[in-house]
This record gives sequence, structure tokens and C-alpha cells, in this order.
Amino acid sequence: MSDASRPGTGPGRLHANIAALAELNDDPAAGGITREVYTPTYGRAVELVSEWMREAGLHVGLDEVGNLYGSWAGSDRGASYVMTGSHIDTTLNAGAYDGVLGVLGAIEAVHALRARGFTPRRTLQVVAWAGEEPRFGTGCVGSRCVVGDLSRADLDRLVDRDGVTMAAALSEAGFDPDEVRDAVINPSGVHALVELHIEQAIVLETHGEPIGVVEAIAAPHDFRLVFEGAATHAGATPMSLRRDALVGAAEAVVAVERAARASSSGTTVGTVGVVRALPGAINVVPGVAALDVDVRDSDAAAREEVVARIVEESRAIAEARGLTLRVEEIVIDTPVTCSPDVVAASVAACEELQYNYRRMISGAYHDAMILGRKVPVGMIFVPSRGGVSHHPDEYTAPEELDRGVDVLAGTLERLCR
Repeated sequence: MSDASRPGTGPGRLHANIAALAELNDDPAAGGITREVYTPTYGRAVELVSEWMREAGLHVGLDEVGNLYGSWAGSDRGASYVMTGSHIDTTLNAGAYDGVLGVLGAIEAVHALRARGFTPRRTLQVVAWAGEEPRFGTGCVGSRCVVGDLSRADLDRLVDRDGVTMAAALSEAGFDPDEVRDAVINPSGVHALVELHIEQAIVLETHGEPIGVVEAIAAPHDFRLVFEGAATHAGATPMSLRRDALVGAAEAVVAVERAARASSSGTTVGTVGVVRALPGAINVVPGVAALDVDVRDSDAAAREEVVARIVEESRAIAEARGLTLRVEEIVIDTPVTCSPDVVAASVAACEELQYNYRRMISGAYHDAMILGRKVPVGMIFVPSRGGVSHHPDEYTAPEELDRGVDVLAGTLERLCR
């Protein structure tokens, strides 16, 4: 449907709001958008989205860790409720759509449902989860708090690149980290959660399909490999006498790729996204080298086989080079199978709208994965041009965004009956 023919949708409102939110940016000179959670700029974004929620007739509030909720009360106050949303924080130098579509698209879906005269039986909550992007070394901190995965002690353990703890960032943003447990929800009260998102890959674009209905969400096992050798003078240390930690780490990078390619599932991916070498001087042999490794799959057993193979090969590399190896766990998440009921509601919405769709797996993780451990979840994807995401060139065409909102509205209508 065009903007003009979609009931309850102000012409161009979704696209204008996405553009307006993109203006809240801590590093515009870089070309993309930087809006990390708990910063003053993020706070202004929360205020703006809160205003848009109120305009949609939602009752707005924040929980103890900054998750933003907009509620539409259902006619049956005793019924379990339906949730939808995503996040409005970004990684560094990001694009305008990741996460944002899931929040602003959900608000737009509420407008559309109200325009149809729909009255929900179940209460509908639109949510902007705090901190989906990993400012503090792990992502989805807001949704992790909601399911009880983060304790008060964890808030002191989680630190950003500048050494600021999550607890300190919460306090600076006006929240009390000692109240983190008050953000936990009762999962038995949630009927379903559905998240609209850009695909962040090229499957839909490649196949010319406008909608993805997600059936499973892959989860990461993130860990750090720390190789330790000897930091010696680059000019005075013969090659035969070196214990170069970075060279050992370089071999391990190749081992990560090799192990992922050999996965029994055929769907495991392995990435070394961060490399640190110390002391970091051109004339010193690196004495310490650390690799941050991300291994993902929707098949948990295959993923763990790959992780074990990487660690085993890394230990052999360290031994052969006279290095020591330390393995530090960062996070181990559980893959999630989406709820058949949510999938069926999304499929029915696509078929009613006569939109082609693809059943698929999400290789990226989302807040829906965190909630999916405790409540029934599903996801709806729209294409990403070129598969680009977390980059200034991230783009999804307006008509593709609109189709996603159409399917989300139809899904929510079915779930809230």
C-alpha cells in the first residue's frame, strides 16, 4: 500500500520520524549515526520517541534500567499482554534503520490499528529496549535485565571502552543501579513478543522477496583468546628467539575461520572482530595479543563443537610457539526457536496482504532472542540494500518499510484478539 492509501498513516510520517531521530547524533562528522545508550543524546531520543508514543495514544513510562514502554490497554485486563519493539540506540557510526524501524514501525502499526477501529482484547506494549548495541561489551543489556540475567554486581563488571561501568552510566542518566531487579518482568504475563527489523543480510534482496518471517534466531558464544609471550626489542631479538604473541594470535584468526567452515551444521559463522596487541610499539615484539571471537549458529551443539575446536587449535598454536593462552568467556547465549503461533500470525498477515514472504533464520541476534528464553517470540524482516548494516550506507526503501509495518500491524491484530 502507498502512504496515501494506508489507513491511519500520516503521509510520510514514519520516514520523517526516522530522519528526525537520525539527527540526534554524537558524531555527525563521521558520516553515520552514533547514539549510545545512557548518553545525553540518547536521553533526548527517548524523550522524542516518548512524544511520538503519546501521539499514538499510548501510556508511556520507563523502567528502572531505561527500557521505554508505551501501552495500549486491552479490553480484558486479566489477559496476558503482547509486546512489540526493538531499540533506538546505535553502535558507532551506524545507519538510521537498525532497531529504530522496530520501535517507530510499531508506533505506526498502532496508528494503523486505531484507524481501522480495532480494539485489542490483550494489552499491547510498544517497547524501546535500552542498550541493544554492546556499549558495555555485551549487547541487549535492557532486555537482559528484564529477564533477570543481569545482577547488581554485573553492572559494576560491565565496562565500556572508556572504563565507564554500566552502573555509573545508569547513575549519570538518572537511574538507580541498585534497583536493577525491579525491572524484571513476570514472563507468564506475556502472550507473545514480535520484533520488526531490517534483515542486515542479502537473502531477501537476492530472492526478490519483500518480507522475511523468522523461524529461529542464532545466538553467539563470544570469548577472548589472550596469548602471552615476551615483549622484547624488535631489533635486538633474533627471529629464532622470539615469543611473539601477535604471530600466534594471527594463526588463531585463521583457525577460527577454518573451524567455522568445517562446522557440522554448515551454518556456523566465526568472526574475530577485535585484535589488541601490547605494548603497541613498532619497535617492540608484542608480548600480549588478545582476540575477541564471536561464534554463532542456530544449532547450539554445532556452535559449541566449533568453539571447542578453536580453543583446542589455539592451545596447540600457543604451545608450539612457547606462548601461554588464557581463554576468557564474554557471553554464551542460547539460540531461540520462534513461537509457531507468532510465525503463523505473521504468515497469515502476509497472505492477507498478498505479500510474498520467506521463512528464514536470523543470523544476527536481537532483543527478541533474549526474551525468547522466557516468552513466545517472533520476528519480521524487511530487506537491507546490499545487506549493509551498522554503517552509514544502511538503507531500506520507504515502500519496503511500509510493507513491514503492514505485516506487523496484521500480526499484532491477530495476537491481540
